[in-house]
Amino acid sequence: MQNAPSIFGYQWCRWRWAGVLAWLTALKLAGAPAAEQYHRYWGDVHGHTIFSDGKGTAADYFQYARDVAHLDFVIVTDHDFGHEAPWRMPKAHWQQTQAAAEQYTVNGRFVAIAGYEWTSQPKYWRGFTNAASEGLFPGPPCYYNHKNVYFPKPVDYLFSAKDVAYLTPDLLAAAVQRAGGLIQNNHPSAEVEGRDQFDYDGRWFSVIANTEMLPDLMRYGGKTYALRGEETVRGFLNRGGRTGFVGGSDTHEGRPSARTAVLATALTREALFEALRHRRNYAVSQAQIELDFKINGHWMGEEIAVTNPPHLNVAVQGTAKLAEVAVVRNGLVCHRVTPAGNEVRFTWRDNAFAGAAYYYVRVTQADADEEGNPSRAWSSPIWVKAR
Repeated sequence: MQNAPSIFGYQWCRWRWAGVLAWLTALKLAGAPAAEQYHRYWGDVHGHTIFSDGKGTAADYFQYARDVAHLDFVIVTDHDFGHEAPWRMPKAHWQQTQAAAEQYTVNGRFVAIAGYEWTSQPKYWRGFTNAASEGLFPGPPCYYNHKNVYFPKPVDYLFSAKDVAYLTPDLLAAAVQRAGGLIQNNHPSAEVEGRDQFDYDGRWFSVIANTEMLPDLMRYGGKTYALRGEETVRGFLNRGGRTGFVGGSDTHEGRPSARTAVLATALTREALFEALRHRRNYAVSQAQIELDFKINGHWMGEEIAVTNPPHLNVAVQGTAKLAEVAVVRNGLVCHRVTPAGNEVRFTWRDNAFAGAAYYYVRVTQADADEEGNPSRAWSSPIWVKAR
């Protein structure tokens, strides 16, 4: 259930005590965790129950995640509009979800997290010309897409996209920050439905910490669909955005699966939130690919300064032959490895580094599901600038 990630070792010298204190102080000031051993925990950050448009109760959801899917953690995220008129999740349902999360959480074994899907829809605005318009807010429609919201501790009630106090991502993020929670962007869309999905101020990057990663192309029902998921996220990063990568099944059948790997110090809700807040996580599309990525000793999700060209360390353990491991810099593949087997380790120094860049690693296996889609993994980025 939990595997220690391959951590690139250091041969530590004998530090004088003063040197040790200076080193620890520097780490603290940089906002980096101390030199700790992280463990890899697998979970699903997106799924629904009967409280919105899914099947089964929250208890059923958590039990399946723990006993059938053998996940380490799971987040249930029903839509904030509930499942029937007046199309707002009743407070009682939200409280039941939180109670179930508390009941099923056993530190060190399984962590259940209560969340919901902030479901912004253009029909909420009066300027939406479709007959289905609810006319809640004045002006032309906005297309903020959907965002999952989750909390480390119970909160009184959710912040609904149908409430004028939380109708924009900025307003939502301010409320969620006060409650100590986190937000992720869901199913990034290159179509009009996602036109405004990244329209929020940079001060909320630490709250809207992650984004679901989808491939650019996906086969389903014998057809190929241009999702342009990774392309859309790259566009946000290219504009200066900050986000890590997570994966969610978005199951409506009550069957969560391993789509997100989190590198945390322990299997507790607090440790998982600390890791997700620092984007120390990565997304997979199918197989549980083990992926470790560091630059100059710093973990995925960090922002660092360097005096020399960045030194990248990558380690991948696949479940099938690896077709490609690609390093993406500022939206373009800058280094590519084609392994001979299921695993690979390599280091690479980017001598073309031009003073500022983000990097992430994309893994593609040579396997395929029943539709013909290969398994993939995407590390969260590391942002690098010249000192």
